[in-house]
Amino acid sequence: MRERMLRALACKENDRPPVAGMTTSGTVQLMDYANAAWPEVHTDAVKMSRLALAAYPYLGLESARVPYCLSYEAEALGCNVFLGTKNSTPMVKSHPYKDNFDADLVLPKRSEIPKIARNKVILDAARMMKEGAGDRPTIVGVTGPFTIAGHLVGTENLLLWVLTDPELVHKFVKFAATYEKEWLKIVDKLGVDIVQMSEPSASLDMISPESFREFALPYIQETFSGMEHTKKVLHICGNMVDGLENMIATGADGLSIEEKSDPYRSVKLVDSRAALIGNVGVVRPLLQGTPEQVREMALRSVDAGFNVISAGCGLSAMISRDNIAAMVDTVKNLPKKW
Repeated sequence: MRERMLRALACKENDRPPVAGMTTSGTVQLMDYANAAWPEVHTDAVKMSRLALAAYPYLGLESARVPYCLSYEAEALGCNVFLGTKNSTPMVKSHPYKDNFDADLVLPKRSEIPKIARNKVILDAARMMKEGAGDRPTIVGVTGPFTIAGHLVGTENLLLWVLTDPELVHKFVKFAATYEKEWLKIVDKLGVDIVQMSEPSASLDMISPESFREFALPYIQETFSGMEHTKKVLHICGNMVDGLENMIATGADGLSIEEKSDPYRSVKLVDSRAALIGNVGVVRPLLQGTPEQVREMALRSVDAGFNVISAGCGLSAMISRDNIAAMVDTVKNLPKKW
C-alpha cells in the first residue's frame, strides 16, 4: 500500500490508484468500532492513533491519518477552540487579534512548540500511528497559513483587508507562515509519509487567483520550504480548476480537490506536474447518495486519471460505512487494465 501511494504521488505508473482518507476521515461508525470517539480523541494520543489505525480494517481506506481538525495551530497561537462533539469537528470560537490588529505578534519559542498541549498529543499520536501502520502510508494533517491568519483576525476581516489593507493581510499571513514552517520542520522529522495541508480560506470561492498569488502562494511555499523528507499534499475546497496552476506553484507533490473541480479538465491542466487526489463528493454522493452513486463518481475520477482516489474533502462524521465501502471496493476491483 505504501509503495503504491508513493508511486501515485510521483505520478508513476501503478497497478491501480490507491484509495485513501487523505483529508479528515473520522466517522461515528468508525469511532464506535475503534472505541475512540470525538471530542476525547482530540486530546488523547492513544485514542487518536487508535482511530487513525482503524480506518483500514473497518473502512478499507489505504492510509492512516491524524489529527481531525483545522484548529490546533490557531489554538497554539492564542485562539479559543470548542472541541466539538462526537459528530462535529472542533471550531475556533475567538480571534485574538480581531479588534487588536495593531498588536505586536509574538511567536512561541521553537523549543516550546512541541510541548504545546495539542501539539504534543498530535506528535505522540503520529508516532504511535507510524509504529502500528505496517505497510499503510501515514498522513499528518496541517492548516495553511492563510486559513490560520483568518482564525487569528476573523476570516471576514482578512478577506476584507485583501481589498482594503493588503499590508495587514501580509502581516498576519506571514506570522502564521513563520509559525507553521517551524511546526512542519518538527513534523518532517517524524518519519510519516505525507503532510496534508488544508487551505480552505484561500479557495477561489474566497479570493481571486491574483490574490492567491500575492497573499497565499509565497507563504505556502515558505511553510513547505523547511521540509526535507515528507511528501506534501495541498487541499483547497471549491472549484479550483482555474487555481490549479497556483496550487502546482506551491511545490506540493499532490493536489487534493473537490468534486466541484471537473476531473477531466483538472487532469488535462495539471498534466502530471503533480498528483491529483479526490474527487468523490463528500455531501453528494458520500453523505446523501447511494452506494451506486458513489461507485459512479469514483469511476469518474478513475477514468479521468486521478492518481489517488479519496473523498473530495474531509469526511462528514455521519457518512455511512456502506458508502465508503462502495468507493473503496470500486477502486480495489478495477479491471487489470483500467
